[in-house]
Amino acid sequence: MIVVGLYIKNLSTLEYDRVELFNDEKISVTSSVQNINDISKTLSDYSQTFTVPATKNNNKIFKYWYENSLYTQFSTLKKADAYIELDTIPFRVGKIQLESCDLKNGQAQSYSITFIGSLGNLKDKFAGKFLKDLNSTEFNESHNGTIVKDKIFTTATSGNVMYPLISSLNYWAYGSGYNINNSATPIYHNDLFPALRLKSIFKMIETEFGVSFNGTTENPSTFLNDNKFNAAYLWLKNAETFSLKGVSDLVTWDNTSNDYGYTVDLDDESFQSIETGDIWVDKYAKLDITSTVAGLIYYVETYKNGIKILSQQRTSSTSSQTITVSGLGFGLPSDVYTVRILAPLVMTFSATLNLTTVLIDTTVLTMNVLKSVSQTTTAPNLAIKNYMPEIKIEDFFSGILKMFNLTCFSNDGITYTIDTLENYYTTGSIIDLSKYIKSDATNLTRVKSYKKINFLYEKSDSLVNVGFLSANNIEYGNLLYDTTNDGEEYTVKLPFEDLNFNNLKDKLQVGYALKTDLQKYTPKPIILYDYNQTALTSLTTTTLYFSTGVLGGPAGSPYTSYKAFGQEYNDGTNTYSLNFPEQQSTLTNQLITNSLYETYYSKYIGNIFDYKARIVKVSAILPISILTSLKLNNRILIRDKRYIINSFTTDLTTGEASFELLTDLRIL
Repeated sequence: MIVVGLYIKNLSTLEYDRVELFNDEKISVTSSVQNINDISKTLSDYSQTFTVPATKNNNKIFKYWYENSLYTQFSTLKKADAYIELDTIPFRVGKIQLESCDLKNGQAQSYSITFIGSLGNLKDKFAGKFLKDLNSTEFNESHNGTIVKDKIFTTATSGNVMYPLISSLNYWAYGSGYNINNSATPIYHNDLFPALRLKSIFKMIETEFGVSFNGTTENPSTFLNDNKFNAAYLWLKNAETFSLKGVSDLVTWDNTSNDYGYTVDLDDESFQSIETGDIWVDKYAKLDITSTVAGLIYYVETYKNGIKILSQQRTSSTSSQTITVSGLGFGLPSDVYTVRILAPLVMTFSATLNLTTVLIDTTVLTMNVLKSVSQTTTAPNLAIKNYMPEIKIEDFFSGILKMFNLTCFSNDGITYTIDTLENYYTTGSIIDLSKYIKSDATNLTRVKSYKKINFLYEKSDSLVNVGFLSANNIEYGNLLYDTTNDGEEYTVKLPFEDLNFNNLKDKLQVGYALKTDLQKYTPKPIILYDYNQTALTSLTTTTLYFSTGVLGGPAGSPYTSYKAFGQEYNDGTNTYSLNFPEQQSTLTNQLITNSLYETYYSKYIGNIFDYKARIVKVSAILPISILTSLKLNNRILIRDKRYIINSFTTDLTTGEASFELLTDLRIL
């Protein structure tokens, strides 16, 4: 009999307490990394619900959960960290979920609990947060026309933040219409939304949740160091048009002329209404602002109790501009206001804040908060989190796993290995279990077949995508894979939109976040490839014009080479696509055979649906040395045949393991 040790973390002491178990309780743990019947899901360890006695020790661990009048409770809303040992040898790390407690005559008899593996732990950590909730400070950077221009035309090596040529305003054309071959109708830098390298987002997730995706020495995350992953970016577009959402500057005040109806704190540059003793009908604040340079777009932001309540766009002028920054008529005396300036370019200005109270007899009382010296805004800064598309971290993470057919596993709930499923299986060692098989009784069943497997992106409203759908009767980037088998249809759907680009002329490729009526729209999250992140000169075009000024401003300058973004990446030898089927490249007009399906799914699915494939169910009594070291990518040898593990369930008290295996037809 194997001695099972179950340990649960005590949040008060941060130590792990050992749970007392029934002597005859069967505890089974099922392990599976990806089930052939549900190929789009990455799975984990889980146990059947089992019971533990309500001993004095266990009651203390579960904090007498059955008595809900107690202030301190063992939470059933959040899982508790736990691990399992077999004969003192580590077996699994994960979480415990308390399910229920049985009472008899008012006395607790037992607790029902479930063990969940480390991948479930990771999903719990995400806790419903969105990408915009991540701390992106490390990847914030200065933003102006020159910086954007250099990232597109000058810098040889791509950075973490880049600017794909995708229009959110004008239908770019070549030779006619909004002609970007004309200096008067250039691509303006502030029509472009940024894109952030996927690897940077994974780093942000690591920092936020205290995990590591680099894997271990034994199981490194090879895919995260693959150039095909390093060349992938998330387009940061969450609005119809671009506006600089950087860090604004607090407008500072020098003195006040009087304080009737208001108080002003020159320490924190705030102002607030006070009760005047007179009956008033309105209170409001106006800002008179004068810039040293005309023609700069900037934003005046009003904050109430630290929360932004108003943002107004203005164009700078060397003459005084009056801007109402707040109507205070409905404000409370305790409400505190501040004013901030956000400028996409450095701007020097002077300002006067006029705080006005209008009494019931129409008397107007005004206090001026003066600035005797000018103030200069800080260099504009691109705050990455302000551009994150609206998607939960869990959905983004699982979407990337589905996109590249990745598996994610961990032995400790902290260090996670991410790799392609095919590489995961092929790097597993072969273990001969022939002598441990319980009997010659073997159950052979057919692999569940599907007549069609659909690989789908979210529907796109981009005018180029709509045109592709109309011409081909299928969404761009989607694959309806016909297996020629009987069965149902199965769908793998990504939470991303696949943007089809337009080749204007001689490898000049652009995209449009515009509908067929040329109206702007905000797409679903979009993953893009940097075509070649090291070879700037590999793509030359006829001349296009680009302006470092604001929309409708200065004429553009000519450029003949650029950083191309789209659905393809070239590693110097081969070209890879983010489309599921083989499709013509919009950039080179060549057929791209290294599609998502061919690169990441074809071998795995080919092995599943080979006519020789069988599901084999066998049982074995395994020694502790194998039971505690067996991995889901180990390939199992039973007599003269080799298998991969679809799943296996272990009775921890007896060491009996029930395997569901799939014939491994890979050529070694």
